[in-house]
Amino acid sequence: MLTQRITTLNPAVFDKGVKMSSASRQDAAGGNSADLPEVVLVGGSGDVGARLAELLLENTKADVITLSRRAKGNADRFGDRLRHVSLDISGSETPAMSANAIVVNLTEATPPEWIRQVIVTGGRFLETSATPDYLQAIENALKGAIGQGNAILCVGVAPGLTNLLAAEIGAKCPETVQIDIGVEMGLGRHYGAAATEWFLRTAGRIYPLMIDGHLQSVAAGQLTRKFAFKGKGRPRHSIGYGFVDQVIIARSAGQHLKTVRSFVALDPPWMTRVLAVSLAFGLGPAMLQNSKWLTRWMLRLPVYGRARTRVIAQGFDGAGHVTGDIRVETGDQAQATAIMIFATVQAILRHDGPDPNGVTTITDHLSLDTALAALGQFLPETRSGKGFGSNTGLQREVGA
Repeated sequence: MLTQRITTLNPAVFDKGVKMSSASRQDAAGGNSADLPEVVLVGGSGDVGARLAELLLENTKADVITLSRRAKGNADRFGDRLRHVSLDISGSETPAMSANAIVVNLTEATPPEWIRQVIVTGGRFLETSATPDYLQAIENALKGAIGQGNAILCVGVAPGLTNLLAAEIGAKCPETVQIDIGVEMGLGRHYGAAATEWFLRTAGRIYPLMIDGHLQSVAAGQLTRKFAFKGKGRPRHSIGYGFVDQVIIARSAGQHLKTVRSFVALDPPWMTRVLAVSLAFGLGPAMLQNSKWLTRWMLRLPVYGRARTRVIAQGFDGAGHVTGDIRVETGDQAQATAIMIFATVQAILRHDGPDPNGVTTITDHLSLDTALAALGQFLPETRSGKGFGSNTGLQREVGA
């Protein structure tokens, strides 16, 4: 049986277990190695998974298990503390988790019903998906679930860091009624196949967002605006895109926040224009339908631009004045995503009180300052800036 196969790796995780004590959590975060939980990375053999495993193994005492369809994963690279189980998580046999499990999901192949079981048995489940439909399926599966565990949605950069930026503006500037988020993705290296395919598929999707207090559906590229990602630098054309953060932020902020919009730009900027023209000519559905072979083709092309990530969140009041502006520039997006997940795991391990049960988001577990500190520790090129009220010194961007 599959469960028996996994249980032989560590019965404390894949069979019956108990909730971690506060002392055990502190041990896992970097101290004593006794009675530690193992961190389970579902779909953990890809680009982000390999980086996350390295961060966990080098900076905590916890062991790591990766689950994926690959035969070996990255076990040979990291030694005894990383163990790999080859399985198809979408198949009929799925592993049983204990109350000690910290599970990070890096694939949308994971069945929402299995996620429910992880929560019911007391596990902590970190969800990294940016797809609205998949997050909705998870939330539907978790309705009425009773247990000691929790699901933490929006863990990563977009969503994740973007949620923290928006929450900071909302807390500092309660007059904010609209938040726009811009993410610039540097194309200075090839991202993993899963991330590339997600981007292509999202180009052809209709996605939900809140505008003027009403949930609406729009196509990728239907909304556009410009962001000056580098302070007073030249604004860059950005395209409305289906990141799930815009829905979660609007829902979490309460009734005062009426509009939340997410946009994407590519570096070099001419790639943004190529994408915009493609969407304007109605090629989004074709990109969705042919995303697999397009991914294989794109991963063979030369790279362009810089391997960096820039994120900006701007708040506006009812008169259209800028209430808050927070921007972050950091390095490789896959590395930044792994760091954000790692920081969330660390926050769970170090948390000294009772866990919030049920469905939560990254903002319930991690502060913006802690996230920025983690990014700065592992990506020294990270820079950030904040401005609120009259201190933003900004006018609304043309086209915003």
